[in-house]
Amino acid sequence: MHSQEKGRDTYHHGDLHHALVAAGMELARSGGAEAVVLREATRRTGVSPNAAYRHFDSREALLDEVAVRASRKLAESMKTSVARARAEFAGSDPKTIATEVILSACRGYIGFALMEPGWFNVSSAISDRAMTYLYDGASMPSGESATHEEPESVEEPEDGPRTARAVLAEVLVLPEGISWAPSISAEDLELMLRSMLYGFSVLSTVGALRREDHTQLEGRLLSLIRASVAGAIKQ
Repeated sequence: MHSQEKGRDTYHHGDLHHALVAAGMELARSGGAEAVVLREATRRTGVSPNAAYRHFDSREALLDEVAVRASRKLAESMKTSVARARAEFAGSDPKTIATEVILSACRGYIGFALMEPGWFNVSSAISDRAMTYLYDGASMPSGESATHEEPESVEEPEDGPRTARAVLAEVLVLPEGISWAPSISAEDLELMLRSMLYGFSVLSTVGALRREDHTQLEGRLLSLIRASVAGAIKQ
């Protein structure tokens, strides 16, 4: 009781909201979406359940914000990988640059899923409401915070795309001088890549490939993606 009273007296409105989402992120990191439980988040934060319900009216509301944050972390992993490839291949020909940049986005996606399977799982379990927020910037009211400012716990993204889908869409825009083959569109390639990356990541983290050599399998998949992308580019 003492720790709960201390937590209730210590946290300001935004601070507690942020602390609860941070606790939810810790839970998701170790156990995926199923591990994100509001009561456990309140226990870790040291506040009473009543205090938490002023910020999140349900477990699903907390899970929504955790899923948004995890999804943004996935996108950031991809953007970091893309930036590295743009620097490494800056002096190469346009086709090589485009191929390696697209490949790097895929590498960042898979790397995140394998290194942070819990966060990948919760990003994959995102609800329709959270997806609307993530893609369209709609508000995510929850509990008391619905009548206050935007929750501090939802980190604003850096410049550029903030979702895995948006990162892929951006890197699939080819530089001047090259184009996709007439029978292939960027939208088709985006669909193919999203399906391959998601399928491989799920199989490797919770599916039938989870006990396989992921380094070898990732290398094989990325080689297939490189060949497919390079073959689809018309110079």
